[in-house]
Amino acid sequence: MLKHVKDIVKQKPNEGEPKRKIIIFSEYVDTVKYLEPILKRHFGERLLVVTGDLSSKRISQINENFDASFDGQEDKYDILLSSDRISEGFNLNRAGIVVNYDIPWNPVRVIQRVGRINRISKKVFSNLYIVNFFPTEKGAELVKSREIAANKMFLIHSTLGEDSKIFDIDEEPSPAGLFKKIQQNPDKLEDESFYTKAQKKFAEIKKKNPQLIEELKNYPARIKTAKKFIENELLVFFKKGRLYIRAIKQNEDKGNQVYQIAFEEAFDKILCGENEPKLSLSGSFWESYLKIKKFKKYKHVPLSDLSIEQKALNNLGSFISKPWNSLLTHLDFLRTLREDIIDYGTLSDYTLRRIANLGSSNEAKQKESLLKIIALKQVLGEDYLQKEKERQKDLTKEIIIAIENQKV
Repeated sequence: MLKHVKDIVKQKPNEGEPKRKIIIFSEYVDTVKYLEPILKRHFGERLLVVTGDLSSKRISQINENFDASFDGQEDKYDILLSSDRISEGFNLNRAGIVVNYDIPWNPVRVIQRVGRINRISKKVFSNLYIVNFFPTEKGAELVKSREIAANKMFLIHSTLGEDSKIFDIDEEPSPAGLFKKIQQNPDKLEDESFYTKAQKKFAEIKKKNPQLIEELKNYPARIKTAKKFIENELLVFFKKGRLYIRAIKQNEDKGNQVYQIAFEEAFDKILCGENEPKLSLSGSFWESYLKIKKFKKYKHVPLSDLSIEQKALNNLGSFISKPWNSLLTHLDFLRTLREDIIDYGTLSDYTLRRIANLGSSNEAKQKESLLKIIALKQVLGEDYLQKEKERQKDLTKEIIIAIENQKV
């Protein structure tokens, strides 16, 4: 590991980017203490170590040297060696590299570690690098830790879902197979995420037809259109703070029901070429359209994170209905979080996971949850949702776009 870290430190920054700092995580304090003298011999005072409780001085050192948005930045440290004590609640985006010296059994910890440098709206580097270390063949034979590591990675894959898929559709994601995959060149394995796919398509359209993007500002709030597709289906997009999509199959079965889908599902259904001919609305369009309009249930339906969002809501509901004494002063903030999840959807997946993993079953978990809620309030701001509400006051109309697919 030492050779890799030294090579990284010596690298020159890309043009226009600052020097990359490095975060090295271990799940165990003893491991951090083992690594400290080794790294200290080579990097001296440029190494900052965090193990136990954080003093105000240590917190200041971390923020001053690793937080790109912190006032009064310093450059005294290149490497931060830490246990998972700082895997939450810190913005460390002056570091472009996270080194996982070990991989925790709890996959949420891995997400939290990476989340320290992958900060929404606070981009510092064009590319971020995650380095995972695994034992040698000899070490793995002695303690079976290679199999343990593979199982951990399999658990992570299962938890993160298809957004982090690295197997082809016909491959079985076994722990052994997953370990072989992560040994290969990750550039050749990386799947394109849905959001990357959508952004690329938008950038392609904008480059070819910039005037079209500009004209969108003048489009009416109600749009109805029809095009050719492989099945008969009406999709209606509602923008009421959040985006909701309702759909209904249009065939001979008069019992067809309205259902809601996520944008990931709808994307390929509405995608069409530049010269796609517009069709006339079918005879069943208005009946289906009115049926969808009368459907009163508004519920956000993400594909893979539904359980996370629901668990976050469950936690907030439990905390609000049965607060412990030290939580009482934070109830308004918890209500704001709940309102956001239900009606506005501004919270990132990472923040939702943080809320979903809060606990209250005993005094220790209550104390830990309280600290995390306070940290989240400091990051977001107590009245953060008010800005979104003010923005939506300017939306004079609800936006509704109806797209009818016709099997011709």
